[in-house]
Amino acid sequence: MISVENLKVEFGVTPLFDDVSFVINKKDRIALVGKNGAGKSTMLKILAGLQRPTSGVVAVPREVTIGYLPQVMVLSDECTVMEEAEKAFEHIAEMQAALERMNQELADRNDYESESYHALIERFT
Repeated sequence: MISVENLKVEFGVTPLFDDVSFVINKKDRIALVGKNGAGKSTMLKILAGLQRPTSGVVAVPREVTIGYLPQVMVLSDECTVMEEAEKAFEHIAEMQAALERMNQELADRNDYESESYHALIERFT
């Protein structure tokens, strides 16, 4: 659950948000809709931890990952657009590679009663 309490954002003396509170539960599907300049990007940056509010509390559980893709991307000439997009999923590719290594290790082993084999099974589950 992500919770926002009494969020206030000001740019100079101009308030963008004042006393905003809401909760996003685990299976909620939400949309952030508003006209240009309403603060949609600012809200997402605050939720992602990229920007701090003037005041208020944003609570995001440790196991929750919030990604933010800026409207204007800064791309390097070294990567294609696809390669840049894939960077957002590097942790998933790393997890998949680790699972494949563990699966191969299980397939290669025949010491089914050993402690190390049981430890590997525990890691897999």
